[in-house]
Amino acid sequence: MPTRPMSRAAALILAALLALAATPVGAAEELDWDAIGEEAVELLRQYLRIDTTNPPGNEIAAAEFFAGLLAAEGVDAEVFESLPGRGNLVARLKGDGSRGGHIVLLNHMDVVPVSAEFWSVDPYAADIVNGRIFGRGITDMKADGIVQLLAMLALKRADVDLGRDVVFMATAAEETGGIEGAGYIVKNRPDLLHGVEYVLTEGGGGQRRGDREVHEIEFTQKTPLWLRLIAVGPAGHGSRAIEDSAANRLVRALDRVRTYRPPLQLVAPVAASIRATAGFEPDPYLRDAARRIDETFTQPGVLNAFSSRMGNMLRSTIAITAIEGSTKTNVISPRATAELDCRLLPGVDADLFIATLRDVIDDPGIEIETMLRFDASESRRDTSLWRAIEEAVRRRDPRGMVVPSVLAGFTDSHYFRERGIVAYGWSPVVMGPDDGPAHGVDERLSIEAVRQAPRLLYEVLELLATKR
Repeated sequence: MPTRPMSRAAALILAALLALAATPVGAAEELDWDAIGEEAVELLRQYLRIDTTNPPGNEIAAAEFFAGLLAAEGVDAEVFESLPGRGNLVARLKGDGSRGGHIVLLNHMDVVPVSAEFWSVDPYAADIVNGRIFGRGITDMKADGIVQLLAMLALKRADVDLGRDVVFMATAAEETGGIEGAGYIVKNRPDLLHGVEYVLTEGGGGQRRGDREVHEIEFTQKTPLWLRLIAVGPAGHGSRAIEDSAANRLVRALDRVRTYRPPLQLVAPVAASIRATAGFEPDPYLRDAARRIDETFTQPGVLNAFSSRMGNMLRSTIAITAIEGSTKTNVISPRATAELDCRLLPGVDADLFIATLRDVIDDPGIEIETMLRFDASESRRDTSLWRAIEEAVRRRDPRGMVVPSVLAGFTDSHYFRERGIVAYGWSPVVMGPDDGPAHGVDERLSIEAVRQAPRLLYEVLELLATKR
């Protein structure tokens, strides 16, 4: 029996029903993403003008800035200090728990110091030059803080029915280890973590690779082992040459440290990252080797290629940073110190690493003092949050990819992973080749990247937290 052509009215009704079916439950209000994008740019510029250089931090000023924005939207926020001036903030959109535990959007408000004389603009003026916003901390991680805030507020503006709590958490002191920020919350405010299933923070993100977006999600990281070498020796006047002075002993030790190279090794998380990105390798031999990296890693050609490209991810590293001795040129000090920033691959034993370093230095008179240390931890990847990021990326770019990554630095994620909470490093701000550098001179982001980011994170949260 032949079918009758569908009337225009019936076609419109069907189209409306299909659109309704494709709309996530709870997205009751239409959002103006162009306006939200402009809002992100303006709020970010205001935020960049709040100087939260650590030390001293003064994050309380930024926490009060966020609290004011939240209050204007009818969202209560708790602001508290771990120490005078070291502000932290927590705000929450309540869900009914039908979708699982809570998700924390974690960002830190402090930024690293700046050498303003090397910048082309004022680091705290939030100037716009050639379509980019300049400012200390814009990539680490003030842009993410604003994007997280607006993504959460968009859920409220759209009157989305949530099946899990969405928590905005802005913390102090990440750049100096997080003890007064995330570490303080974990230790002193465990009530804020009750029922938390996921934490989303810095450590990964997206970029264009050829004709697609590739988003890296950090699920583990090298861990810091900060050490201080302490040398002592006879003191005296600078006119005397004292062979065994503290400074001379320290210099000899540092030269041995400088020339020492920890062994190359392939740890499982790094192998997973290499396999996931094998398709981007232009050389057919190396592409195949990357897909079978566990088998091929020790082959000379493969080992040389990957160690030259990503040596910091194939070995633990040691960087000599601060050195201190006499405060006067003509005084030989009885004490000299140097600080080492060691970053250990996941699975490397810190005690064994220190013992090896003692052997390398080969001077029992050099004391090795541990300044900062924590163990490596890893988040599983088979989760609803990981899948939500994958789906949101595909919506944005049908050819987009999500791949696992290991971070050479460290973030506050470890505080949560150590307590069994899944924590990922991923930013919805897709950086271009002219954006960045984090901690560098003329730190910057494109306006367009900032405008687009809130919607991408919103879609992740909508997929993860909308009540079905």
